Amino acid sequence: MDQTNKKLFDAAAQGDLELVDVALREGADVNVVNGEHRTALMRSAKRGHIDVVRLLIDNGADVTLRDTFGKDALMSSAKKGHAKISEILIKQGADVNLQDNKGRTALMRASFLGHVDIVELLVESGSDVNIGDKMGRTPLMEATIAYHEDIIKYLIRHGADINAQDEKGCTTLMRACYAGFEPLIVYLLDNGADKTIEDNEGRLAIHYIRQHDFDALKKHLK
Repeated sequence: MDQTNKKLFDAAAQGDLELVDVALREGADVNVVNGEHRTALMRSAKRGHIDVVRLLIDNGADVTLRDTFGKDALMSSAKKGHAKISEILIKQGADVNLQDNKGRTALMRASFLGHVDIVELLVESGSDVNIGDKMGRTPLMEATIAYHEDIIKYLIRHGADINAQDEKGCTTLMRACYAGFEPLIVYLLDNGADKTIEDNEGRLAIHYIRQHDFDALKKHLK
């Protein structure tokens, strides 16, 4: 990478709008990539530099480019909770259902990290709530692991498969049982969670309850 392109890269990461503009005027390639195939747009989107993101896009930055790990700028902004930047990227054509090399989507990241506004933005923009990663984990499962109750309820209201199973046969209910989240267990059961589903080893949700929680939770699962 030559000095002009390096200037663009560093300025974008630092949010230095003036220096980004200078680098572009000096002929920097707005879509140049580093060793991991990351672009200036990816770096600025990840760090929340919205004015830099706008300037790069105005100068032809490609929102669909992916790095070595299969991630695009939208995944970076969604993961870090930058809703407005995520909205801009979507309007410019970012694929809301793009999966990285592990099969993970922007929605999965936002669901796990509790970014409600981004979850809503992605779903309203067409993100598939039931896409699973290479291990079969869905956005609902991710939200359950982190116990983001508002996101869990939102995803279920918008069509998330409450009985989906990952590659080990584990369901959202099983995860909730293991974590000992009684209100969530009750909510899942009230909304169609099937306590008779078996995982790949023949275990039911009740078998996921840890010993110190068993007496309090078993009544919901018998």
